[in-house]
Amino acid sequence: MNHPPQTFASVIRLKPEYRERYIALHRNTFPGVLQRIARSGISNYTIFLSGDLLFSHMVYEGSDFAAGMKAMAADKTTRQWWLLTDPMQEPVEGRKEGEWWAALEPVMSYGEEYEPLPGALRMAFIAPAGAANPGWKDILDYVLKDPGIPLIMKIFNGYDHHFLYLAIEEKHRSVLAPLTGSAHPMEEVFHTESNGPERPKKVFVSGCFDMLHSGHVAFLQEAAGYGNVHVCIGSDETIAQLKGRYPVYPEKERKYLLDALSCVHECRINKGSGILDFLEELKEIRPDVFIVNEEGHTPAKEALCHESGIEYKVLKRLPHQGLPARSTTLLRTECTIPFRIDLAGGWLDQPYVSKHHPGPVLTISIEPTVEFNDRSGMASSTRRKAIELWHHELPHGDPGHLARVLFSFENPPGTGIIAGSQDSLGIVLPGLNYLYYEPGSYWPSRIQQVHNEDILCWIEEHLCLVTLGPRVKQYDVLAGTDINPVKAKVLANAADNCWNAILARDLAAFGVAFRPSFEAQVAMYPNMAGEDIYDAIARYRDGAAGWKLSGAGGGGYLILVTARPPEGTVRIRIRRKSNI
Repeated sequence: MNHPPQTFASVIRLKPEYRERYIALHRNTFPGVLQRIARSGISNYTIFLSGDLLFSHMVYEGSDFAAGMKAMAADKTTRQWWLLTDPMQEPVEGRKEGEWWAALEPVMSYGEEYEPLPGALRMAFIAPAGAANPGWKDILDYVLKDPGIPLIMKIFNGYDHHFLYLAIEEKHRSVLAPLTGSAHPMEEVFHTESNGPERPKKVFVSGCFDMLHSGHVAFLQEAAGYGNVHVCIGSDETIAQLKGRYPVYPEKERKYLLDALSCVHECRINKGSGILDFLEELKEIRPDVFIVNEEGHTPAKEALCHESGIEYKVLKRLPHQGLPARSTTLLRTECTIPFRIDLAGGWLDQPYVSKHHPGPVLTISIEPTVEFNDRSGMASSTRRKAIELWHHELPHGDPGHLARVLFSFENPPGTGIIAGSQDSLGIVLPGLNYLYYEPGSYWPSRIQQVHNEDILCWIEEHLCLVTLGPRVKQYDVLAGTDINPVKAKVLANAADNCWNAILARDLAAFGVAFRPSFEAQVAMYPNMAGEDIYDAIARYRDGAAGWKLSGAGGGGYLILVTARPPEGTVRIRIRRKSNI
C-alpha cells in the first residue's frame, strides 16, 4: 500500500559561536547518519540558516513516522552525531513539551506531485510574522496561470516568523521576481535525498593516540564531521624517538582501540619515522582533508598539504560538553613537573660564553599542559632528571636550593658537557626569572623573580609556539661556533631589553628585542637555524612582532611574540608561585 508523502518543518536556534563548526559538520555528515535518515523513510531533508535560526524541511514517505524516528534515536552513529550537534543548538521559547526542534504549522502547500523535483533549485525564505505581503502569493498566482511550470512551494508559520520553502527548475528562476525585501533568503547548510549521499571525503589524521581518552574521542568525532576518518598512528619506535619514551599501549593495541570507534573508518600503523612518518600512508589513502589539533600543527605538515592539494585544517582542543579537558600528558601518572622556556639570553649560562661578556638569561616555568616533544629545547632532559629525582611533582622547599640539587644531580662529577643551570632554575623557579651570570660562572650571581599576575597573564596572551619537530640525533649545535665579546654583548643587551619591555608590557619593544636575542644566538651558533627553520619563520613573520627558537635550536619550537596568536599555534600556561 502506497502512502502519500508527509512534510514536516521545524525550527531551532544555533548558538552563534558554533556557526562555522555546525555548517562544516553538516556539509560532511557522518555517512551512517545519512544512511539512517534514508532507512527511516526520509527522502528529502534540508536545513537552512538565517541569523541564529535554523529551519528544517523534510519529506517522509513511510507508513509509520513515529517508528522511523524511534529507530533513528536508537541508532548508535546518529546518537554520536547528536552528541556533537545538540550542544550547538538552543530550543526556541514556547515550544511544546518534549520537543527539541519546534514543529511549525503548515499553512499552504503546492506542487507536491512534483516531489522531489530532481536537480531543482532548493531555497528557503524567512519573513517576520508582521511583515507586509512578501510576494509569496504573487509567485503562486503567476504559476497558476502557467501550469507547465513545475514548482514546489510550501509555507509554514510559527515563532513570530513565516517560512517559505521553494523548489524550482533553474530555467524558471524568474518566477521568484515578486519576492520583496521583507523576505530574506536563508542559507542551505544540509541536504540529503533518498538516492543516497555522495562519496564522503577522506579525512587523514595522524598521531600517537596513546592511552586513548575522551579528548581523543572528541577530536576524532569532530574530524568525522568532515568525512571518513583514516587514522594513521606512529609506531612504537617512532614515538620513542620523538617523545624519549615508549608508549604505554603498544601499536597493535592502539590500533585495535581506534578501529573500535564508530567515528573512525580505518586505522593504520605508519611505516615511516620522524614527525612526517605518515608519508607512505598519505600517498596510499589520497585524502581530501588533513586534520590536526593545535599541538599537532607544524609548518611542515601544512606545506606538504599545500603541495599535495590537500585541505589542511587545525581544530581547537575542546572537551566534549560536560567533560574535563584531557591529554595523554596529564594522564601519564599526573606528573606536574614543569618544562622551561628560555625567553632571551640563552647560552650566557655557559661559562665559555659568559667569560666574553656577563649578562642575563630570562626563563619562564611552564605547566605541563602540552606533551612537548623530546629534544625540542624545553629542558626535557633536565625534566626527566627531575622526574627521576622527585617522581611526579616538585617537592616543597626553597626553590633555589631545589634548583641546585637538580643541577648537581644532572651534572655529577666527571660529566663531560655540563647542562646549563638555566634549565634546572627555569624548571624549579615559578613565574618569570632574570638570572644574571658573571663572567665564567655556572650559577647566577643574582636572581630577580616576577610573580605579578598582570605581567604573567600578558606574557601568556602574547607568546605562542609553533611545532617544528624534534632535533635529529645527529644534530650538533656546537659545531662551527663563533663566540666573541662583541656577539656575547649583543646577546646580553637583547636579553636586558626583553626584560624591560616585559616589565613595561610593551609588545612592540618586546618584539624588537626578541628578534636580536635570536639573531645573536645564531651568530654564535650557526647550526641553530637551517633553511627549514627560516621557511617556518617566513610563514609567520608578517603577523609576529618577534621570534626565536626554543633552547639550542635545530628544531623544537618556534616561539612567537604576537598581538594575537595565529590559529594552530600552541598556547602556554606559566606556573604560578605556590602559597603553601
